[in-house]
Amino acid sequence: MIENNKKLNLISLGCAKNLVDSEILLGGLKKTNISVTDNIEEAETIIVNTCGFLDIAREESVDTILQAAQMKKEGALKELVVMGCLSERYPDELKNEIPEVDRIFGSNDHKQIVSFLTGKDYAKDDPLFFRSLMTPNHYAYIKIAEGCDNACSFCSIPLMRGLQKSRSIPAIMEEAERLVMNGTKELLVIAQDTTSYGYDLPGKVYLNNLIKELNTINELEWIRIHYAHPAHLSQRIIDSIAESEKVC
Repeated sequence: MIENNKKLNLISLGCAKNLVDSEILLGGLKKTNISVTDNIEEAETIIVNTCGFLDIAREESVDTILQAAQMKKEGALKELVVMGCLSERYPDELKNEIPEVDRIFGSNDHKQIVSFLTGKDYAKDDPLFFRSLMTPNHYAYIKIAEGCDNACSFCSIPLMRGLQKSRSIPAIMEEAERLVMNGTKELLVIAQDTTSYGYDLPGKVYLNNLIKELNTINELEWIRIHYAHPAHLSQRIIDSIAESEKVC
């Protein structure tokens, strides 16, 4: 039997891309019996969205999970769920080392997490992409791709997030327009490597094509482009930035 008004606290660690994943998950919980609380002490369920990028980030993620595990022993906490990059890369190690964790999910397992928390199956067309912003309404991050094709020796992102998977321009525009309709004035464009956006899409669209489309949204005032790898900064991207009235 599912309890009424189960209280959940979500701890989002790491980068802005993780933050977007957390926002999507919160959006998916809107029409459920789960209420989100900022008061960690009253939460019956805690979700930790982990980061696994650098040693210090991995340590922070493990420490946060251990603190929550202690609350499960001493407080009101009944359920501890872990998701994100660290659990994507080290699921077995986390399961063995911290048995207090009830379930471990990857970075993009939003549907499965909602299903686990509510005890109900969710179809693919359910509204899991009505994000619940964790930023002030006037700005929002928009993720244009997942994963990365760069094989940098210092970086483990391809191991955790896979190779680059760009979103289509229509899908990005639909989300951007919905955000702007809800009051967003500034879009922060993010990916693991924004300047290589579109290389993997059919028809070879690029970041410059996306910038031109985003620039047509009337109520949008500013566009900021983050995580840009200089090796992929082409002249066409430079030209599109120069021609855009909105790119900061």
